[in-house]
Amino acid sequence: MLTDPGDLDWFFIEEAQQKPIGRLRTLSAMYESPELIDDGAETAPSKRIIAELPPYAGLKATVAPDAVARIGLQRIRERCPHFGRWLASLESIPARS
Repeated sequence: MLTDPGDLDWFFIEEAQQKPIGRLRTLSAMYESPELIDDGAETAPSKRIIAELPPYAGLKATVAPDAVARIGLQRIRERCPHFGRWLASLESIPARS
């Protein structure tokens, strides 16, 4: 989600929600990878999003898949190398016939 927090603005459209999204963008830009943002239970990406956009807590299961689809797997892989390597390892597993 913190690969590109701007993709939350399709769901959180109220003017008052745009500043929190901007703060999440700033946070994301401070790190080489969103994977580095997660340094504990209280600072996990979802906790940071909820701190800025409290309604996200009850909407995570609905909003997250759509936002991730908007961000795109390629962009997530680029910004999250650990995730990209993990996904590549899964993709390299031969399919069973």
